[in-house]
Amino acid sequence: MESIKQNFITIVILLFIGTSNTEGYFIYFLLAGIAITLVSGVLSWVVFRYRVHEDELQIKKGVLVKSNMYLSKDRIQVIDITEGLLQRMFGLVKVEVKTAGGGTETATISAISRGDAEALRSELRKKRSANGEGEEEAEEVYEEEEVLGQWKLSTKDLVFAAFTSGNFGLIASILGAVSGQMDEFINEETIEYVYEALPGYSDVTLIVGIVIAIIVISWALSFLGVIFKYSDFQLEKTSKELIITSGLVERKHITVPFDRIQAVRFVEGVIRQPFGYGMLYVESAGFDQTQKGRSIVLVPFIASSNISSFLAEFLEEYKEPEYQIRPPRRTLWRYIRRPNYFVLPLIPIAWYLMEYGWLSLLIIPLLGYLGWMRYQDAALGLGDKILRMRYRVVSRTTAIVKRNRIQNAETSQNPFQENKDIRNLTVTAASGAGGMGFETADLSSPDTSKVLKWLMNEPLEEEEGEVSRPAQTE
Repeated sequence: MESIKQNFITIVILLFIGTSNTEGYFIYFLLAGIAITLVSGVLSWVVFRYRVHEDELQIKKGVLVKSNMYLSKDRIQVIDITEGLLQRMFGLVKVEVKTAGGGTETATISAISRGDAEALRSELRKKRSANGEGEEEAEEVYEEEEVLGQWKLSTKDLVFAAFTSGNFGLIASILGAVSGQMDEFINEETIEYVYEALPGYSDVTLIVGIVIAIIVISWALSFLGVIFKYSDFQLEKTSKELIITSGLVERKHITVPFDRIQAVRFVEGVIRQPFGYGMLYVESAGFDQTQKGRSIVLVPFIASSNISSFLAEFLEEYKEPEYQIRPPRRTLWRYIRRPNYFVLPLIPIAWYLMEYGWLSLLIIPLLGYLGWMRYQDAALGLGDKILRMRYRVVSRTTAIVKRNRIQNAETSQNPFQENKDIRNLTVTAASGAGGMGFETADLSSPDTSKVLKWLMNEPLEEEEGEVSRPAQTE
C-alpha cells in the first residue's frame, strides 16, 4: 500500500491522460502497473531488515539493488512516528529517523507495531544519552521520559487558527490554475446556460462570482486542513527533548532533542498579527532531508504576548534580548521604495493594454505601506549568547538563535548602499537539508560590524560617528 500511496499522483495523472487516448486498452496497462507495484512492495517488505547494534541503527533493504544504511546515534536529529489512516486499521505506525547533514537519506520504517516503534525510539535515545553502562542507564532513560511540562491547543484556539490560516491564498492560486484547465467543462455553451438560468448575470458578475467561489472553496479547504493537521495538538517536555503529537486522520509523534535545536522562529501572518497571534517553529538540522528549510511547528497558534513565558517554560535557554539595533532613519525611503521596484515597470504596460489598467496605480501606496511596515519591524538584539532578529517580508518573523548554532553570517552591500554606508545582514542556522536564513536590510555598517564581532565573541565597543535608530519598547 505504501508503494501505491507514493505513486498515487502518477496513477491519477495516467488515469486522466491514458483513458482519453488508448481506446480502453490503458486500463489493462494500469492494472498491470498496480499489480507490479504491489508485488514490488511485498518483496521490499520481505527483504527489509533493521536492528540497533551498539551505536548504530542498521537498515538493509532492496530487491534488485540492495542497500545498507548505517545511522550513528550521534547524528540522529529527529525521530518521527506517524499513524496514517490505513496504518491505524492494522495497528501499525511509520517511523522516520532523521539525521544531520545535507543529502543524508532519512531512515524510514514504513510499517511496524506501535510497541516496536516505542521500543526503537527508547533504544536510540538510551544509546544516545547513556553511552552504554548497563542497568543504571535504564533508570536514567526512565527519568528522561518523565513529563516535566505540557502544552495543549484548546478547541477554541484550534478553530481560531483554522479561521485565520493564510494557506487559503496558496490553495486559491492552485484552484485558479486548475480552473484554467477546465475548458472542457467551462465553455460558451455552459456560460450561455448560466446566463439563461440566472437572468441579470453579465461577464463582470460571472467573473466576480467565480473569484468569490474560488476564495470560499479555498478557505474551506484551508480550514479543514488546519483542523485535520492540528487536532488534539499536544507538546510535552522531558529532560532531554520535546515530543509533539498532533493530527486527526494522520497522527504524528515528533521527537526533537534539545541539543539538536538550531533556532526558534515566531511567524505572525498578516491575518493573525492584528489579533496578536502567530505560529512558533523550531529549526532542526535533519528534519525532512528532502526539503531545504523545512521547519518543525512547535506551537501552531499562540499569542505573541505569551511567547516569553512559553520559552521560559519549554526552552529556557532562549531568552529574548532587548532590541538594540535598528536601521537608521535615513533608510526609511529605501524601505518604502524597495517593494515598488518590480511593479513600476509593469504599471505602464498594464495601463496601455487593459481598459482599467490605470487602477494598477493603487498598488504603489499599498506596497509603500508594506515597505514602511518592514522598516518599523526591522530590529536586532544581542544577548550574552542569543541573537534576536526581527524582519518582515509579508509576514513578520522573529528569529532567536544561539551564537554557537549560527552556521554563517554574511553582509552584502550594493553601490547605492555603499554611498549611504549601510549593509544587509544575513544569518543562517541549520534547518532541514540546508539552512534557514534570516535577513535584515539596510543596517548601518558599524552596526553590522558590531554583530560580526559579537559572533566572533569579541568585546563590543561603541562605534563613533554612527547613530542607530533608538530601540523601541516591545
